[in-house]
Amino acid sequence: MKTLNIFRVGSRAALRCALLSPLLLLIACSSSESTGSAADFELQALPTNLELTEGDSGGLNLPFTLTRRNDHDSPVTLSIEGLTPADDAFITTSFDQPTMEATSGSNAAVMRLDIADLPIMRQQRSFTLVASDGVDQHELKFQVAINPVDAPDIYLLVGQSNMVGFSGDGTRQSFAGGLDATNPRIQQLNATSNNQDTIFIEESDFTAISKNVATPSITIAEDPLHVPLDATNTQSKSLDYIGLGLSFAKAALNDTSNNIVLVPAAWSGSAFCANDQGPPGQWNAQDTTDAALGNTWLFDRAVARADYAIQTTGGILRGVLWHQGESDANDACASSYAANLERLVQALRLTITADARGGDLRRNDSNIPFVVGTMSRGIDDRGDLSQLSQPKELIDLAHRNLPNVLNSVALSNHDDLTPANGYPCGNGTCVHFGAEALREMGRRYYAALLRASGS
Repeated sequence: MKTLNIFRVGSRAALRCALLSPLLLLIACSSSESTGSAADFELQALPTNLELTEGDSGGLNLPFTLTRRNDHDSPVTLSIEGLTPADDAFITTSFDQPTMEATSGSNAAVMRLDIADLPIMRQQRSFTLVASDGVDQHELKFQVAINPVDAPDIYLLVGQSNMVGFSGDGTRQSFAGGLDATNPRIQQLNATSNNQDTIFIEESDFTAISKNVATPSITIAEDPLHVPLDATNTQSKSLDYIGLGLSFAKAALNDTSNNIVLVPAAWSGSAFCANDQGPPGQWNAQDTTDAALGNTWLFDRAVARADYAIQTTGGILRGVLWHQGESDANDACASSYAANLERLVQALRLTITADARGGDLRRNDSNIPFVVGTMSRGIDDRGDLSQLSQPKELIDLAHRNLPNVLNSVALSNHDDLTPANGYPCGNGTCVHFGAEALREMGRRYYAALLRASGS
């Protein structure tokens, strides 16, 4: 990391800081610098070794002294400014005395750092403490070592079969060094199987934690994410296909010092639409009088799983990944898909329990990134999905337009992930992406999540 230091030329502080090793430069150095020789007041005695942690409600205390000369008695106002907008990001400051009246004396500022929308890495930021009487000003420049919050990053995975991942039997490469190998820093909620015969039968089953979470509740993430770990016998998963979640997390891991916790909550064949061929639960965010639409049970289940992961790990909800649409591509439900999806995004942001970022983030327009992916256009000897039906066109349009309708939303485009481009299809037909495509989709979902957050 390049370190920027600003010190008065020839000062002892400049010489001392210039001699520090790169490691010690993480420790703050401060130096006073006047904007004019005529100033009759001066800031003194900012502390060194300054560190601030994201989300620390106590913040960083910055005591200092203002001294006056030549009978100076004008009010002096105080402020703290970052050297760049990145230095100021999520920073708030307050002073014991924002304005010092006619006398010299001690004062103090408190600097706080709110938890950012996206994870941050340990870093150094540069600031200036400014004292001004409206004519002259005096400055102290200082640096602060910034520590990220110590809480895992949580991502919710929702939708239907391509979010579950139907890459094809035997396509998982989970051996050491394999493309789908586990990473101890990537964990998951150990979700129970999507079984509508013995587990998810009636409404209460969809929110009961005993029905949703296997033991142990948090495990190292392993494909397939929507299959529970056999902790009693094999200490492994019983199936060997993959989804996009693990490759997404591996991409995200490069930008965080914390663990990642994936929360699988998708279900193959699921929809907003009532569907006799799908699960007994649907994705509607609220009850509806539309006879074509189903219930809220899958939405409720996703919220329950996200809540449990936040409460169990102390983690922070960093984003929601959605891949769905095929099961709503019919004459009865395609026309309402855009509105249903908008309600889903807003309701997830409103409903999932507050985490360490605070309850203010539980708004329908809050910056909790939501990523939606396009459906398969693959062609192989099992069928041609390159041309979308009219209902699918409506759903595809809803996906592509969602970032224009809601904030903190981005599209992950998969139109090119076809066999002709080296991405074989998955189980059944090309409605399912294959393993190579799903790995690439995970990386694209992460790039889209960064766009959704404004990065």
